[in-house]
Amino acid sequence: MRKWLRGSFRNRMFAAMLLTALAPLLLGGALMLRLQVQRTESGLARQAELQLEDLESALDELCAACGRITEDLAGSTVVHSAFHRGGGGSRTLYQVLYRTTEPLRDYMRFDIADSSGLCCYTTGAALPAQAMDTHWGLLLAAGGEPGLIFRSEPDGGLSAARAVRGHGGELLGYITASMDQTGFLRLFGERYNATCEVLLLDRQWRTVYYSRPAQAAETVSALRTQLLSGAPLTGADGEYRFYAARHEATGFTLILQQPRTFTGRVMDAIYVVSAFVGTLCVLLSLLCTWLLSRYLSQPVHQLDQAMGEVERGRLDVRLETGREDELGRLAGSFNRMTEEYRANLERNLRRQRELNETKLRMMQAQLNPHFLYNTLDTVKWLGVAHHVPQVADLATNLAAILRAAISGNEIVTLDRELDLVERYLSIQSIRFGDRFTCEIDVQERYRSCLVPKLALQPLVENAILHGVADLEEGYIKLWAEEADGDLILTVSDNGPGIPREILDAVNCPDKQAPGGHLGLFNVDSIIRLHYGPGYGLSAAVLSGEGSQVRLRLPMGRKEDFYAEGSGR
Repeated sequence: MRKWLRGSFRNRMFAAMLLTALAPLLLGGALMLRLQVQRTESGLARQAELQLEDLESALDELCAACGRITEDLAGSTVVHSAFHRGGGGSRTLYQVLYRTTEPLRDYMRFDIADSSGLCCYTTGAALPAQAMDTHWGLLLAAGGEPGLIFRSEPDGGLSAARAVRGHGGELLGYITASMDQTGFLRLFGERYNATCEVLLLDRQWRTVYYSRPAQAAETVSALRTQLLSGAPLTGADGEYRFYAARHEATGFTLILQQPRTFTGRVMDAIYVVSAFVGTLCVLLSLLCTWLLSRYLSQPVHQLDQAMGEVERGRLDVRLETGREDELGRLAGSFNRMTEEYRANLERNLRRQRELNETKLRMMQAQLNPHFLYNTLDTVKWLGVAHHVPQVADLATNLAAILRAAISGNEIVTLDRELDLVERYLSIQSIRFGDRFTCEIDVQERYRSCLVPKLALQPLVENAILHGVADLEEGYIKLWAEEADGDLILTVSDNGPGIPREILDAVNCPDKQAPGGHLGLFNVDSIIRLHYGPGYGLSAAVLSGEGSQVRLRLPMGRKEDFYAEGSGR
C-alpha cells in the first residue's frame, strides 16, 4: 500500500480525496444515526413517564373517591336504619346510594350487603343471586381491619370492601365496590397513547387489568421471569419497554407497556439500509474521486511523461493544454524551459565547435614558433656576426614577446608584464629613435600584483601609434595606483587625443570593437571575462593635450594566488 501511494502522485491524490470524502460521510452518518436513535428513545421514554404519571394519578383519584364514597355510605344513618330493619328495597337508601356513588358510577359498581354477605342493594342492573363468603377473601379482610380494603378478582378486575358497624361496634354489613375491564378501559382509555398498553398487577403479580386481555398470561409470565433474573423488562418477544410504578393506596403495580421503535428487526433493517446507502456512497465517491483525481493529475502525468522524453534526449517535446490555472502556467513554463534548454544546447554545441576549431588552430600555430625561434636566432647571430647590434636586440626582444604570447600562463605578475612592455619599447625605439620617451613609474609594492598577460602592451602600442607617432618630442607615462581596493594602471600620452567616436566606444558599457583599436577592445573583453563587468578599460581626453587610458583590475597578489592554490 505504501509503495502504491509513493509510486504515483495520482494515487496519493486519489487516496487523500477518497479519505476526505468518505470519512466525514461515514462517521457523520453513523453518528447521526446513533444520535437520532438516542433522541427518539429518550423522547419516547419521557412520553411514557408522563403517561404513567397520568395513569397513576387517575388510579389515585379513583381509590380516593372510592374511599370517600364507601366511608360516607358506611356512616349514613339511612344505611344503618336499613340494616336494623333487616329489609331490602328501601327507596330512600337507593336514592342515597345513587347520589353518593355518582362520581364513580361509570367506572365501578357499588353494593351494600348484610353481615352474612348477601347483597341487598346495588348500583348494578340486578342483585347477585348468591351471597359472598364472609369467612374468606375480601369480606374477611374488611371485617377484620378498619378502612377500605382492595383485592383483585381471580378472573381480573378490582374489588374493594368496607365494614359497616353500629354504634356499639357490632358488624351490620359491608359496602363493596367492584371494577371490571370496562371500568378500567373508561378510566385509563384517554390517558395513554394508542400504541401503548396498560397493565395493573396486584401484590402477587396477578392481573388486575390488561388492555390486551388475550396476551395477559404470556406477558405477565415473561415479566416475572425477567424480574426474577434481574434482566430489563422487555416482555415476551423483547419488542417493548415497560415502565412500572407501585400504587401506595392499593399496593398494586401499574405498568405502561410501550412498543420499542428501534427493535432488533427494525435496527437490522436500518443497518441493512445504511450498509446499502454506505456502499452506494462509497461507490459514488470512488467514481467521483477517480474522475476528479484523474482530471487534476492528468497535467502532472503529462508533465512527468514529457520530462522523461526530455531526459531521453527529445528536446522537441511540447505540452499542449488549454488550462489557465497553475497547471496550465506550469505547462507553459515547461515549454519555455525546453525551448531555452534546446537553444542553450545548440549554443553550447556551437561554442564547443568554435572552441575545438580554436584549439586546433592554436595547436597548428604552436608548430610554427619553433621555426620562428630558429629564424630569429639566426637573425640574432647574423647581427652579431655583421656587427649590427640593433638586429640582435630586435630578434632577442621579439622572441621573448613571442614566447610570452604563446605560453600557457594567462595571468602573470605586473613585474613580468612590465618586462614585456620594456622589450616592446626597445623594439619601437629602433623604429622611432629618440622621437618619444616612455616613463614607467610603478612602485615595488605593486609589482607582485597579478594581471592578464599582454594587457599593457596594447595600451602602450595604442599610445605610440595613435598618440606620439607624429610628434618630435612624444611622451608616454605608465604608472600604477590603488583606488577602493582595486589596482589602477594608467597609460597617458601627449598626442592629439582620442577621437570622440573612439572615446565613446571605449567608455560605452556595451562595447563594440572600434575600428583601428582592436587591441583595446580585446584587452577590455579579456578583463571583463576574467573579473566581471565592474572591471576593464576607460579612456579620457586630457584638458591640455593628449589622452589617457585606465585599466582597473582587482588587487590580487602573487602570494595570495599561490596561497589560494595551495588551500585548494
